[in-house]
Amino acid sequence: MAAIVKENRERKGLLKQAKLKAIAVAQAGKMRELEEEMEKKKKAAEEEAAAEAEEERKRKGKEAESSGAMKEEVEMEKKISEWIANLSLGEDEEAEFYVRKDERDALVSELGAMEDPPERREREEEKKLEWKLRMKREKKKRRASPECAGKARVTVGDVALR
Repeated sequence: MAAIVKENRERKGLLKQAKLKAIAVAQAGKMRELEEEMEKKKKAAEEEAAAEAEEERKRKGKEAESSGAMKEEVEMEKKISEWIANLSLGEDEEAEFYVRKDERDALVSELGAMEDPPERREREEEKKLEWKLRMKREKKKRRASPECAGKARVTVGDVALR
């Protein structure tokens, strides 16, 4: 009786192993099929992208041939936008030169203490605008000073002439 029970257990174990092996083989087959399908889709997408790029290149070539002036306008617009960006960048840097180092360091430490990134950005932009305003006011004062001094000289000269 014990031999029969043992034999039944072995048979059940072998059947179980066979089932597991069959399942593993089926899953491996499905995985291969999926991989092949993915490769086919990838190749199709690459071919489609290459065809679109070729079509775009041909279209741009025809546009460039038909409108050389348009190409020059696009390049000019690009240069102008670049110059404007550089000018505004220069103003920011120039404004920072008008600010004392200890004031800049205080802002850096204040920004470092802030934990909310949008709030930090907002505070930084606010300070930069404040510095720009200060710089422009100082420049305006400097321009006004020589003019006032020049007028004073003229008046002094007029009085001297009278």
